[in-house]
Amino acid sequence: MADAEELIRKYAVKNALDYGEAQKDSVIGNVFGNHPELKEDAGAVVAQADPIIEEVNNLSQNELEAAAEAYEYDTGEDADADQLPDLPDAEDGDVVLRFAPNPNGPPTLGSSRGMVINGELKEKYDGTLILRFDDTDPRTKRPLRNHEHDAYEMYQEDYEWLGYDVDEVIYSSERFETYFAYAERLIEMGNAYVCFCSPEEGRTYREQGEPCPHRDTEPAKNLAYWEQMKDGGIEEGEATLKIKTDMQHKNPAIRDWVAFRIIEDPDHPRTFDRYRVWPLLDFQSAIEDHESGVTHIVRGKDLRASTKRQKYLYDYLDWNYPHVRYWGRVNIHGLETPMSTSTLRELIEDGELDGWDDPRAPTLRSLRKRGFTPDAIRGFWREMGVTENDVEASMDTLHSFNRKTIDRDADRYFFVANPVMIEIHGVEDELVATIPLHPEEDRGERKHVLIAEEGTVPVYIEEDDMVDGFLRLKDLCNVDIWDGETKLHSFDHTEAIDRNADIVQWVPQDGKPCTVHMPDGETIDGRCEPDVPEGVVQFVRFGFVNITDTGDTVDAYYTHS
Repeated sequence: MADAEELIRKYAVKNALDYGEAQKDSVIGNVFGNHPELKEDAGAVVAQADPIIEEVNNLSQNELEAAAEAYEYDTGEDADADQLPDLPDAEDGDVVLRFAPNPNGPPTLGSSRGMVINGELKEKYDGTLILRFDDTDPRTKRPLRNHEHDAYEMYQEDYEWLGYDVDEVIYSSERFETYFAYAERLIEMGNAYVCFCSPEEGRTYREQGEPCPHRDTEPAKNLAYWEQMKDGGIEEGEATLKIKTDMQHKNPAIRDWVAFRIIEDPDHPRTFDRYRVWPLLDFQSAIEDHESGVTHIVRGKDLRASTKRQKYLYDYLDWNYPHVRYWGRVNIHGLETPMSTSTLRELIEDGELDGWDDPRAPTLRSLRKRGFTPDAIRGFWREMGVTENDVEASMDTLHSFNRKTIDRDADRYFFVANPVMIEIHGVEDELVATIPLHPEEDRGERKHVLIAEEGTVPVYIEEDDMVDGFLRLKDLCNVDIWDGETKLHSFDHTEAIDRNADIVQWVPQDGKPCTVHMPDGETIDGRCEPDVPEGVVQFVRFGFVNITDTGDTVDAYYTHS
């Protein structure tokens, strides 16, 4: 395991250099991704990681750079592409991929995995990317489209925001006639039949591996029953259309499966009540993949059974099934609410969340409002790659990616939470603060000229900083505070000051009231500099925020530390 220790240290050093702090999820992912043979002792490897990562995170920048010189790392413009799978039989320009969400809400961080991976593979192979809305479940996953929100539009907007070009948009709910035509063809072939069993009866037959009494009904009768399903001659819950498979298949879920069911009064936002017979996802998706020429599918391993069910359709219709690549589940720690779109929708409808961009919601809309960048989200999923292993990830890792993308461009400003005003006595004329907008980049300066009135200059500081003793107000002056009275002590260029004293931020008297909306739903009220701009900035000693309103009261959304 000595080799594993060295590999952990190697990738921790690189991770710390890239993102300011090594994150365990990323480090372990790189270790196993580049050295899969270590997965045999995965538990032992993971157990070694914490003390090594802690040691690396305590190194200075110079020490990190020196440590990195001892290792060889894969570099180059295509380094990120190494995390993407090589698709079988993939010819540049001929690859057709699809991302197929159910539009019952806008994209979450979880669903953005499919958006990113398919978008990256499109770019890798100069292929075609289809955004297909699998919106044929008007009851349990009713599409979101009303006067306030349109999930169809939100998906397209968010895909564009992520930076990918969608070549075609397909609405499955508008292609019923195609699905009906294939259903009738399968009935005529004897590969589909109308079943009158109740769900409980059907489940019993599948579990016992026995055909139900309706399985051998002749095609002509099945076609007549099918027409009754469509025109209202059969009521909801009385019949379904099933696809014949192998009733002896070792997995009961593969045995004769439901392709269509009756839904009365579907209340669909695109097709309304035009249809009463609706395809289930396995049927609709299989037909649509063929009709749109999909060559490669990348999706979760929980859909393996769907692949097996759909292959029966492809065999009956003499089609070639697309190549499939699976990924494992991802559990992201540090979220305030569940990733489930259905759950989020309930929370919004119950008034527990203030919309899809509520800071607590793990949606792309929320992350965007908080100041996350497309590059950070793309990098987060690219580094995770496509593996069938279940992955534990952390919002801290996404924070690291985002910090790298915004740190250079985010100007610095002062914000004080729970502000208290102090009056600095002993000022002759004025105090002048000329402060760089960025500590490393040449981005200009901000200047505050504080005019003394009767020898006093008022400023705001945080209540917690209001303690007796010597205090340094960053880039302004040094003061003594005793018994609630503040006196000018000196300026930073003065020799005889306590260089170890606390340096705190401050806000001038004309600083604006500012509300910072936190990811847990709480708000922090304070004051900020009067000239803060809209967009992502860093509040010194507080964190990165995205400022959305610079009116009389500044509105800011906390991004991360």
